[in-house]
Amino acid sequence: MAQVRGAPRRRAEPEVEALLDLARQSFIRVQAAWDAADLHALASFTTEPLLEDLRTQLAERGPCPNRTEVLELDARLLGIEELRNEAMIARVEFSGLIREHAAAHATPFRELWMLAKLSNREAWQLAQVQSLS
Repeated sequence: MAQVRGAPRRRAEPEVEALLDLARQSFIRVQAAWDAADLHALASFTTEPLLEDLRTQLAERGPCPNRTEVLELDARLLGIEELRNEAMIARVEFSGLIREHAAAHATPFRELWMLAKLSNREAWQLAQVQSLS
């Protein structure tokens, strides 16, 4: 099980803590769905444009199994922006340690996730992922 950490706890707003908790859970779930090549599960977490990108990447990966073990996971909210059409974008930086093969050593990672909350949806969805390391 992943060791999950966040930014140092200060009197953060409950909404921020809830968003970071959701982001951490989503990170773990998206990794599991990616490993299983489960497009249905990925669709429940991602925007349609990102889902299309993931569908293409999965086709390129082929049927070989994938396994990602998240050993440590830190999440830090970099900002939330409200857009004109009542949508919101949250930027979350993830870092930690992952192992992508059973016999491999754990490796550090850093990623920036853009989460979108569209006015016609209640849930946050992953819109973009960018590797920072």
